[in-house]
Amino acid sequence: MPTVFVTGANRGLGFEHVKQYAHKGWKIIACARNPDQADQLLDLQNKYGESFIIEQLDVTNHDSIDNLANNYQGMAIDVLINNAGILGPEGMPGAMEYQKIDNMDYEIWRTIIEVNLLSPFKVATAFHDHIASSKKKILVMMSSDLGSVAQNNFGGLYPYRASKSGLNIIAKGMASDWKDIITIALAPGWCKTYLGGDTAEVEADDSVENQQNMFETLKPENSGMFLDRFGKEVAW
Repeated sequence: MPTVFVTGANRGLGFEHVKQYAHKGWKIIACARNPDQADQLLDLQNKYGESFIIEQLDVTNHDSIDNLANNYQGMAIDVLINNAGILGPEGMPGAMEYQKIDNMDYEIWRTIIEVNLLSPFKVATAFHDHIASSKKKILVMMSSDLGSVAQNNFGGLYPYRASKSGLNIIAKGMASDWKDIITIALAPGWCKTYLGGDTAEVEADDSVENQQNMFETLKPENSGMFLDRFGKEVAW
């Protein structure tokens, strides 16, 4: 069976990915910062048994990332979804208040950069060989339309936008350095999750269904692209 590795799997899009892939019969490695409190993940583990693995992982702890990669040395990971991300201490719309041009919390900005930019780089580099040894060889950097410079026509959300734009450039660079895997930056749409808020346009399960269908169409020539959930290119 194929294997998927997902960070930030305890809620939102990450949870939907492990839920839907488990239903398809995949082997799951679901990472969460506090697994003991991730009741929905634990329910899935009880349902799917040994094919559903939950790992404790704080993506800001680089030693823990290395240790986890070593624990899975020799295991092929078909799809790695670098999903863990934050808007700060609040989701939308509250997160907009401390990310304004005239009301900026720089400590929150530093934390957002650590989680959304440095951590996925570290996870990707630690697990590159696992991905390269698989059949599908897919690395997904979970970005956002808010990381598009071309689409930034209303300002605000400076830390989050900067972190996702940075993630895009990392994905592009990895595609140049790593010819043995397919690396994409992904804009999943404005989804109804804790981060996206209740007024978002897209249901999380619908977005993930579209994403997973799109992953199956990826080819080596797609590496380095910024794609939406349907596989359409997003403007940088």
